[in-house]
Amino acid sequence: MIEQTRSLGRRNFLQFAARAVVVLPVADLSVAALSGCGRGAKSFAQPSPAGGPKASWETTIASADEPGEPLTISGTIYAPDGRTPLEGITLWVYHTDATGHYSASTGSGDNRNTRLHGVMQTNREGHYEFRTIKPAPYPGHTNPAHIHAYLSGPGYPEYWIDSYLFEGDPFLTNEDRRKAEKGDFSSTLKLSRDKDGMWIGVRDIVIERCSKNCTGL
Repeated sequence: MIEQTRSLGRRNFLQFAARAVVVLPVADLSVAALSGCGRGAKSFAQPSPAGGPKASWETTIASADEPGEPLTISGTIYAPDGRTPLEGITLWVYHTDATGHYSASTGSGDNRNTRLHGVMQTNREGHYEFRTIKPAPYPGHTNPAHIHAYLSGPGYPEYWIDSYLFEGDPFLTNEDRRKAEKGDFSSTLKLSRDKDGMWIGVRDIVIERCSKNCTGL
């Protein structure tokens, strides 16, 4: 059952990537690069070097003067049992700016060079948090606004997880809305505003024991 679910998720991602590939030349990305397929696939969510400092569980991606609506997303990453918080799991995220673009430059062929990106490693309680701005959809296309994400950690080879989406986006599909029924484990976030007007979202994640077939690494 787990393998069937994973296979379905993989197909859903490839379908999403196929829809997005028309606009991804903005950052010169291919479907294979985004999905991690192929022998040449690189690791994006790089953990700290052995003996080096551990990445913080929280990070600020966008500066205070970045155009757009401020957004904070937090959550807990759990073991496959869905109950045990995991420390030291690396989460790498990246997204478009308020105009729907990844970068002003093109031709890099490497989505680690997108302008708005960040990396975290969960703390003892499994928590993570990143502060950024709410991304915009690709200009002139019908992909919902989203934040891409990868997970990795000891015993968990890097793999792509469902992008962070947002309730109320006019481009959400029926499949996206169905996933929203998972509550805090949903990749589609219900946002609220805090007293300062910042958008706040929560997403808890259950990590998978993914084999090398998940990424091609």
